[in-house]
Amino acid sequence: MQPRQREQFQAIGEFLYIESCPGTVLIQTERGEYRLQPGAQVIDSRLTGRITVENLDEAGTVSIICGFGRYIPPTDGQEVTVTDMPPMVFAPGQQVGISQLPKIQLADGQQVTVSQLPAIQLAANQQLAVTHLPDVALATGQQVGITELPKVKLETGQAVRVYGTKPLLTKPVGGEAVSSHVLTLTAGAAALAQNTSRCHVLVKAPSTNLHAVTLGSDWELAPGEPLKLETTAELTFAGTDGDTIQIIEVSR
Repeated sequence: MQPRQREQFQAIGEFLYIESCPGTVLIQTERGEYRLQPGAQVIDSRLTGRITVENLDEAGTVSIICGFGRYIPPTDGQEVTVTDMPPMVFAPGQQVGISQLPKIQLADGQQVTVSQLPAIQLAANQQLAVTHLPDVALATGQQVGITELPKVKLETGQAVRVYGTKPLLTKPVGGEAVSSHVLTLTAGAAALAQNTSRCHVLVKAPSTNLHAVTLGSDWELAPGEPLKLETTAELTFAGTDGDTIQIIEVSR
């Protein structure tokens, strides 16, 4: 109906319900007139007769339902918002099943305490990531069994201390990079800098050296003698100017 357009029809019944309209409609019956909006209705036991409808708002569809009794619109698909509920007490054995919850955002400082969860079964290829756990205290006699751990890579300088009452079987740690150097003794000395990512170092005094090379304070390397050291510390050498030391470093 267009704005201010009027239509008439013959009604038979006891109620007139405005199912939809653009805004407000003027309803005139043989017993009076009413300004109604969507969802309003007129209940009159003697409503039967000619009805005049006038659209008081913008152009649009006006849908009216007439009948006997009182009209109750259907609620399928409608939503109900519950803002407050009285306290509820469950009788013994009663349960409430919740299949879905809306998204919940906690305010700063708020916490949710979960005391019990049902059994959870993950589907194929599903994963569960736990980023934080509260402090756990085991009762007397309780134990925790760990059957598998993910791969752990230590950063440079990190270490893991292992304590045990039985001998531990270990294997050498391999490196990921190899580099070689040749140090030349100048003013009777040479040094290999500290390297915290070093697994081990191979040191050799070439057979072409004229004299022995001293490592540290008193370890001598004769010409042609090799030595392997598992250390990340600085290495200092002393000897005859012009003699050299061949170095191979294996690093993580």
